Amino acid sequence: MSSETAQTSSLQPEADRTDDVVASLAVTLDGYVSRSDGAVDYLETYPIADFDFDAWADRIGALVMGRTTYEQTVGWGWMWEDRPTLVLTTTTDLPVPDGADVTFRTAPTAQAIRDWSAATPKRLWVFGGGAVVTEALIGGAIDTLDITVIPEAIGDGIPLFAKPYTGSLQVIETAPYDNGALRIVYDTTSR
Repeated sequence: MSSETAQTSSLQPEADRTDDVVASLAVTLDGYVSRSDGAVDYLETYPIADFDFDAWADRIGALVMGRTTYEQTVGWGWMWEDRPTLVLTTTTDLPVPDGADVTFRTAPTAQAIRDWSAATPKRLWVFGGGAVVTEALIGGAIDTLDITVIPEAIGDGIPLFAKPYTGSLQVIETAPYDNGALRIVYDTTSR
């Protein structure tokens, strides 16, 4: 990966952010996080190893996700070990993988994320999906928005932004990848 950085001296680079709330996800060129049925098959030709994901994920102390993302993650094989994970859902009787530290909560998204962030270790990753990320951004619960644009147009699906977002987005980094993807990292706290 080559990296180009557009940093403002007053903003902390993404690699130095260790105690923020980060929403990080892949999005298609036409703005979708998944197909309408939740499938992310468009990612299959983009190995996660191409994105230095392991080093990034090592800095994550806890996670937040919606029910659909949780069920997909459990289906793929739980990879978050015992990292505290909050699942925002009205269905609280979902299966929990052995050794996983999962809490189910029905609460307004932004408040639930703020509460979870205050009670969990290190950096908090809002893992998805699009509705959770949108509600968290609108509610002011996200500090860093880390998007990797995948050069695929799927034409229809679940959009990154389920509602309009007019808050602050200041680019702190960009990084093009050899596979055509582009990572854009925004600070959402500056005005």
